[in-house]
Amino acid sequence: MEHTEISAISGCSHFPANSKEEELFAWLIDAGMQRIRVEDLLSQLCERLSELGVNLERSNMALTTLHPQVSAFMYTWKNREGIVTNTALLHNDEPGEGWFSSPFFYMIGNNVNFMHRKLEENDSLDFPVLVDFKNQGLTDWFGQIFDFGWGGRDHKRDTNFGLITSWASGRKGGFSDRDFEILRKAIPLFALAVKGISSFEVAGTVLETYVGKETAREVMSGQIVRGTARSINAVLLYADLKGFTKLTDMVDPSEIVATLDQYLERMADPVSEFGGEVLKFIGDGMLATFALEGMEEADICKTALMATQKMMLGIEALNVKRESENKPTMGLDVALHIGEVMYGNVGSANRLDFTVVGAAVNEVSRMESLCDALSTNVILSGEFAKHAVHCQDHFETAGLHSLRGVRTPKQLFKLKISSAYLETHEPMACIA
Repeated sequence: MEHTEISAISGCSHFPANSKEEELFAWLIDAGMQRIRVEDLLSQLCERLSELGVNLERSNMALTTLHPQVSAFMYTWKNREGIVTNTALLHNDEPGEGWFSSPFFYMIGNNVNFMHRKLEENDSLDFPVLVDFKNQGLTDWFGQIFDFGWGGRDHKRDTNFGLITSWASGRKGGFSDRDFEILRKAIPLFALAVKGISSFEVAGTVLETYVGKETAREVMSGQIVRGTARSINAVLLYADLKGFTKLTDMVDPSEIVATLDQYLERMADPVSEFGGEVLKFIGDGMLATFALEGMEEADICKTALMATQKMMLGIEALNVKRESENKPTMGLDVALHIGEVMYGNVGSANRLDFTVVGAAVNEVSRMESLCDALSTNVILSGEFAKHAVHCQDHFETAGLHSLRGVRTPKQLFKLKISSAYLETHEPMACIA
């Protein structure tokens, strides 16, 4: 998703500024309405505060977020250096001892939103990090926490989703009364701007996680009216795991989701890597598309086959690992088809699904069900084989077959000696 260049934000036209301080506040208001990077906002705010004469030597912020992998983003700004730390904290990262002995751990645990310490006074150095700051030449420090009310919680750090900030001075005597007069107005506006920016980012991340990047882009652009759809031509990929029901009887219930995730990850990642879009997981199956645009149709078909090959190799490697651990395994069947589908909103008035519908979707799922009968793990429609001109030497006919619910029998193909072919580890780009 595109961001606005922060240099393009000059101020706020909603009210006239009567002083340099008000110009800063107006700029923060306008910045919060734009799509800019949070780290750029922090950097520019600190620079503008310095230009106003605020003696700011160091600033730090940690922004917790809703993300499948990242729990928080942390940035540190230093005078004359700019942003010196840009860190993403992952959900599986264990907090270090420094976190549990930090002012913020204490503040969160005791519902304290503001803490101020004069670093020149030894009796104020009640946290180890404050001693470190004093040794670095800092003289004054305060921290402020803003709960965004998103309702989530990071149990490892015992934090609600929101913003943690700290601000430090290096001037003898610390922050002046004028500094605090400006900061006490600017920092809440900064927090509100961060919430405005990050709320949009969170919405985009959540949508991308659950419906895919392309669909998320459609939804975020306002395409959420029931019944709206557009026609697209695409390669359809339908993949289904073999033996999932049997596996659920063999593993502990607490391990079923983690096991399924291992397999689905090796199915979905190659689709994204080769430019496709995973539309949805259907139990132990997956539906994905490769839009026929931006490249020649033959190249897109070859790309879909490359993704399929990598999926198969990934599942094979996972099964070898699981067998070595005496764990049950699953196989994978994949069907590839090509056709015109409707891409858009379907569902009830209050519960919509952004997906593809059409005869081609039904056909590709019916094709996959014939893999066992045809002794293959990869089955191709005649339409796909016709367009995949770079790869036709690797196809062999599987004859005409009736698909359940489809009036006309379909010509189907499979890969020649598919298992040996997939074990060559050669990308499709090398066999055109």
